[in-house]
Amino acid sequence: MKSSSRKKKGVGIYLLIAAITFSFSFLLVLTEPVQKTELSIRDSFFEIRGPLSVEGSPIVLVAISDEADEEIPEKWPWPTSVHAKLVENLTRAGVKAILFDVIFANQDIYNLSNDTLFAQRITEHGGVVLAGALQESSNRNSRMTVRDFPTEVLLNTNPNPVGLVQTSDHLDGFVRIYNLGQVVSDHSYYMLGLEGLRIFQDLEVGSLQNLTEVTLDSEISVGEYKIERDNLNSFIINYYGPEGIFPTYNFDHVIDDPSYNTVDEDGFFEMNLFDDPLTQTGLLYDGVFKDKIVIVGSTMTTLQDFHPTPFASADFPRPGFEIHAHAMQTIIDGNYISKQKSVSQLLVILLATLLVVFFNRGVGAGWGFALMAVLMAGYYGLAVLLFLQNQFFLHVSGVIISIFLSQIGTVGYEFLNEQKEKKRIKGMFSSYVSPRLVDQMIESGEEPKLGGEDQYITAFFSDIVSFSTFSERLEPKQLVTLINEYLTAMTDIINSQGGTLDKFIGDAIVAFFGAPVPIEDHALRACISSQLMERKLAELRTKWEKEDWPDIVWKMQHRMGMNTGDMVTGNMGSERRFNYTMMGDNVNLAARCESGAKQYNVFTMVTESTKLEAEKYGDDCLFRLLDNIVVKGRSKPVKVFEIAGLRKDASQKLFDCIGFYEQGMESYFNQDWDQAIKNFEQALPLEAHLKNPSQLFIKRCNMMKENPPAKDWDGVYIMTSK
Repeated sequence: MKSSSRKKKGVGIYLLIAAITFSFSFLLVLTEPVQKTELSIRDSFFEIRGPLSVEGSPIVLVAISDEADEEIPEKWPWPTSVHAKLVENLTRAGVKAILFDVIFANQDIYNLSNDTLFAQRITEHGGVVLAGALQESSNRNSRMTVRDFPTEVLLNTNPNPVGLVQTSDHLDGFVRIYNLGQVVSDHSYYMLGLEGLRIFQDLEVGSLQNLTEVTLDSEISVGEYKIERDNLNSFIINYYGPEGIFPTYNFDHVIDDPSYNTVDEDGFFEMNLFDDPLTQTGLLYDGVFKDKIVIVGSTMTTLQDFHPTPFASADFPRPGFEIHAHAMQTIIDGNYISKQKSVSQLLVILLATLLVVFFNRGVGAGWGFALMAVLMAGYYGLAVLLFLQNQFFLHVSGVIISIFLSQIGTVGYEFLNEQKEKKRIKGMFSSYVSPRLVDQMIESGEEPKLGGEDQYITAFFSDIVSFSTFSERLEPKQLVTLINEYLTAMTDIINSQGGTLDKFIGDAIVAFFGAPVPIEDHALRACISSQLMERKLAELRTKWEKEDWPDIVWKMQHRMGMNTGDMVTGNMGSERRFNYTMMGDNVNLAARCESGAKQYNVFTMVTESTKLEAEKYGDDCLFRLLDNIVVKGRSKPVKVFEIAGLRKDASQKLFDCIGFYEQGMESYFNQDWDQAIKNFEQALPLEAHLKNPSQLFIKRCNMMKENPPAKDWDGVYIMTSK
């Protein structure tokens, strides 16, 4: 139904829809697929934003790469003397902190003295942090923490505690947050990045806040760096860009000095990439490590230390040591990302749900879908804008889901309600209106007003000739069977032409065309219906004759009358029992046409208004003037016509008959009685029925000759009976 005519339901049902939609949206937000979608949406914001500058960053990366493995004579795991050489050279280069994202949990496989040398260089530098990991393990009876730490010789000689390197993955395996550390037996172990920043600021061991004392309200800091957490023990890493955004050097380049020969140098020529005293060139002289934090980590394929992150998909993951670099840079710049609180998220979902539901209630589904599209696009755009300008994560998926479900839920309810309304209207009208017209009425939303409304329509009456005789000749059961067959056939024709059945009065049919849904060519449809009914009755007569009905049955005739004009249509009657019907003086005139047709020996009689209205939309019907009469109960004359047949079915004999007849009518109104009689007599043998209008007017002309009317006679004939 059109929104303009749709009944507005109470607020309660829409509040119920909103409550159900909100609850379902909330439950969906808790599911894994939606949470993964939300995380993916947030990752896309980084791509939209693009890389940030790390110019001036104190962080430099040294990669344990496949290229380095090819240049170092021993294959991985390299002797720890190689790592000792790295620390030695970085110490010469003025590095403040050296962070190893490699766990030296096993003794050197080449010579234990290598571990001793490595430990010595660590002690000499004083700013080295070795990696460790704490893994939870459990059995049936207990739960314990397994330490994966460096060997004792390295652990005991290093003035700095280990830095934890295990990552915290989200449910899709992506690394987006950075933990502060972990507590085991009331002892706090900090992440590698935090220990590195402590050394970078020359802070003493133990200067970091004990993690057992951390609360949601307490402030966490690493020296001058304040950490804004998204949770009790973590913050969101603000990734600065894709892999390679921080300066990165291969491990073999940093140890390549005059005292160490790489594979290429042994085979061809000596080129010291870190320190070449002869040419005074190399990384040492470039000052790339001066006062820097160096993170040493693996990019070797075999070590599989790769993780997907917002700038690095699962197909192309990022080396683990870069995650520490981005987390540390986030802390250094104070470039934190915050996110929407759960309570605020639920409030927005609720408001979005109420807005969509009640917007649909007010204006309908069409504008509701437009609002849905605008809200979805607008909210996503707002989320992007807040991230770009304020580094704030607005929860998107939950709100988008609530908007969509609110729209679908409201439209679904409106659809079901509309189907219920359609059934109600069909139940109200299907017994007397054609199914096609009922469907049109439902689609247009033009349900007639209860109590009646003025409409310009065509009224239709039909009645079986001498029906009382049928009652006398037939058994009651036979009569019911016969009338049911007749009325069914005739009503089907009326309905097929868009007519509306008003009522049955015994054998009589009362109908109208042009309501409850307006039809422009209602008069033409009514006229065509009468001729189709004539044709159908002829078919029934043939059928009944073959079925051995009495001759009165297969000689049945019926008369029809029609008039077009202003009438009142609507549901009329008592509050408990009513009927969709028509009323008015023009209805009575149509009834007079049906009964008056008998006096002119015809089976259809229509008023001039019906003829003229029908001819506006086609010449399908052949009309001939019957008279200019004043019917009983009225004072104004009206011209009445017979529908002689459908033009496409008319024979030349019928056209000739009407031609002679119309000439006779012209002479009749001119009071040329003799000429009129002559014309009517020429039409008489061409008439389809033994009793006919030509016969009637021959008789009337003879009467007029004996008793001439006044000279100013206007041709009006006053009917004295119905």
